[in-house]
Amino acid sequence: MALTRDNWPSRAAIQASLAAQFALPPLPPPIQDWFAWCRRMGTQCLVLEDPNWRENASGVLTGSGAVDVPGLLAEMEGYRFILNQKASTPEHLVWSDAVDTGQWQAHWVVLQNAGGDPLIGDIGRPEVPVLWDWHGSGRWSPRPLFPSLQVLMERIEVYVPPPSDEVSPTVFYTVHLVDLGDQPLQVLTALKTHPHYSRLSGASLLKLKHQLPLQLMHENVSVTRKDDLVRRFEALGAQVKVIERVFQSG
Repeated sequence: MALTRDNWPSRAAIQASLAAQFALPPLPPPIQDWFAWCRRMGTQCLVLEDPNWRENASGVLTGSGAVDVPGLLAEMEGYRFILNQKASTPEHLVWSDAVDTGQWQAHWVVLQNAGGDPLIGDIGRPEVPVLWDWHGSGRWSPRPLFPSLQVLMERIEVYVPPPSDEVSPTVFYTVHLVDLGDQPLQVLTALKTHPHYSRLSGASLLKLKHQLPLQLMHENVSVTRKDDLVRRFEALGAQVKVIERVFQSG
């Protein structure tokens, strides 16, 4: 089965695939400090403001920051490791390595990025100097930014958005089950936990196969509830459609 938007590999699958196929050179001690620092930062929004970093562009970081070696490999997806979509299947991901063509160096690792522009650590040197480059130019020619990884960790700050007097819009979510997938009985059984369908059983439950789409949530503001429904039914192989309606008060 070829890769499509519907069966695109998760970050965990990408990590596992890259870790099984590639290895990094020995990592200097500052990289372990970086892993620990990323764990402490968690999911906070981070920013790097420096006159030599992405001149005239936002310094808000959009990468996740690796906490271990598989994560460090996954951070290089699209930079060093390029997924061959046509040759890959969900069970077997095929990669090309930009090191083989001289477009990337084996001692470069991607630490973070902002809008796709990578912060690169040079693990070939004990202090791990930090470089950076614009993406999209067709080649990588990173320029020096900081003399060590320690300086980078000292310069990154937690991003605090500027105060705004604007009233945030309210988003209402409607969720429909649009396809039962390859295991319809499991999906129909899962519907029994939904209050709209909890009283159905036997033939009445089976009739739902011919009544798609089925409404799971209507005009609800709960992101948690919406995400839970999507996660639960997609895990069973079903297809779920989410409709968002934005209401701007004032």
